[in-house]
Order: sequence, then structure tokens, then C-alpha cells
Amino acid sequence: MSKQQQRNQQKRAAKKEAKAAEEAAAVAGAGSRISAPITAADLVQSGESLVLGSCIAHYAPKLPDLLKENGEDATQEKAKEPAEEKESAEAEAAKAERSGAGSPSDAFAELTTRLAWSNPLGLARPLSGEDAIAQWKALSQLEVDGGPRKSKRGSPSMDRIMANLSEFLPQYLHILLVLGMLHAFLFRSYFACLPWLVLWQTVSLLVPLETLEQVPQVPLSQCPVKFRVAGTVALHALMLLFFVFELIWCMNFLVKILVFGLLTLHAHSVKPIAVAARDS
Repeated sequence: MSKQQQRNQQKRAAKKEAKAAEEAAAVAGAGSRISAPITAADLVQSGESLVLGSCIAHYAPKLPDLLKENGEDATQEKAKEPAEEKESAEAEAAKAERSGAGSPSDAFAELTTRLAWSNPLGLARPLSGEDAIAQWKALSQLEVDGGPRKSKRGSPSMDRIMANLSEFLPQYLHILLVLGMLHAFLFRSYFACLPWLVLWQTVSLLVPLETLEQVPQVPLSQCPVKFRVAGTVALHALMLLFFVFELIWCMNFLVKILVFGLLTLHAHSVKPIAVAARDS
């Protein structure tokens, strides 16, 4: 073999090695590949689980039982038959388990935890205001790299978008809620229902059950807790209804494209948690 042929062979080998190194950097070094890509079906299933485990899905069926609790008149209680008053403890426990309704005070305490100001939608996750704040911090601390590099194999951009949407879907929905409130308040009317319903839901949870010493003329303790629970759940249901109404019917089509485009751009531009942890 002549020297010229040897040099040509070495050049071809060097080009192959450089090409292989470039492909490896595009796949692994850029952190663009997701080990288990999230499909559209997975994202839909995640959304369904958020809705089915949400606060409204949990408490709306329990309202009739909560409103019945301690709701009988004193005359009716005296007229109960002795046999009915002597219901066994096992039967009462089974009845409570079937109804799934706890005491109104416990229900109000759980609503206060789940419908915190940082988590007004009350989805299946996060379950508390502290968990919601932790998720918001995690979302804000994601590394921005402008998106993954292009690859001949697969679709790294779509994989990243789906991964981030699946991981932070509750936060993206809350961002949609904030944008919907701003759209309703600034571009439609100062008296649009959505912002005021979010405000009144928050106020209904912040007002204590006991009468305040600073305002003794407002007898808060005289209002039955079950009505406080029913009112909060009703406000929450109306807020969700007007949230969907605002996004689907009231928001301009071009504004919808802009809003969803911004969310998609963010999901494309930040590294997913799994990729960031792997790279570190």
C-alpha cells in the first residue's frame, strides 16, 4: 500500500470518528434524549388523574352527607325511636366509610390545605400549598439551554416538550389560570367573573371559623361549618367553570395561539429534571 493510500485511509477513519463523536454529543451531551419518551396518551392519562383526584371530584359527591350532618331539628332528634338511637358502632363505621364524609371541620381544614393561594385549582397533585411552592421553585430552577439539538433519530424536541408538560402539568395549568384572569380583567371587563371568583375562594378559606376578637360584632362562630364548606366548594366549582369558559369561548383565537405557544416554548427551552440530574 502506497503512502498516499495510507494517508487517505487515515483521513476517512478520522472523519468517521469525528462524525460519531458529533452524533454522541447531539444525543447525550446536549441532554436532549429522554430515556422513556412521554406519549400523547401518557399526557392525557396524567391529565385525567389530575382531574379525577382533584378537590372538586373529591368533595362534590360528599356535600349531601356533610350538609345532613347535625342538620336535624331538636324535635326530630327527640322523636327518634330507641332502636334507631342504639345503632351499633360497626354499622356507623360502615356507613361513614360508604359515604366517605368526615366532619365538616375536618373537611374545611383539608380544603384550606389543598386550595392554598399557590394551588387554587386543587388538582390531584400537589396536595398542599407547601408541595405547590416546592414545585414552583423546581420549575423556576430548571436550566434554560434553548432546546435540544436536532437528531436524525427520533424527535428530541417533542420528547422534551412532552416530558416537561407531564412533570409540571399542574403548574402549566395554573399559569393558564393566571393568564386567563389577566385576559378577563384587562381585555374584557373589570367585573369579569373569573378573577373575582378566585379572590372570593381565597377569602372564604382565609376567614377563620371562630369569631375574631378584633371584630366581635361579626359572629363567625354562629355560622355552621358545613355551610362554610358548601360555600367554598360552590365557589371552587364556579371558578373552574369560568376558567374553562374563559379559555374556550372568551379568549381570542390569536391570543390562544400566543398563550399556548409561550407555554410550549418554555417546555422546549428548559431541561427536564431527569436529564438535568443525569448531566450533573
